[in-house]
Amino acid sequence: MSTLEDIDDLERDEKEQKKDQDGEDKKQTNGQGGDAEMKDTADKKEDEDLVDEEIFQSSTRDVINRRRLLENELKILKSEFARLKHEESTMKEKIKDNLEKIENNR
Repeated sequence: MSTLEDIDDLERDEKEQKKDQDGEDKKQTNGQGGDAEMKDTADKKEDEDLVDEEIFQSSTRDVINRRRLLENELKILKSEFARLKHEESTMKEKIKDNLEKIENNR
């Protein structure tokens, strides 16, 4: 498993590559018109809308902690869902038994 410093280095490298790529894209789109640039901007806006602004400003450690909290919450919700499903099936069985008793008593 990578250390946090390694992850930070990877993030910095990715940002630098993205900046380099954006610079190259702008050079290429200058000759083609503004359509490609507008499409690129629209794609970036959609990505930004899906991700909370806090994430962009948080450190790697904060993001990892937030992910762990979400995973724990997911486990709790799955467990609760399973418990409720079991309770539902138990109640359905009791209702079925009670309906049979009512039929027998008529």
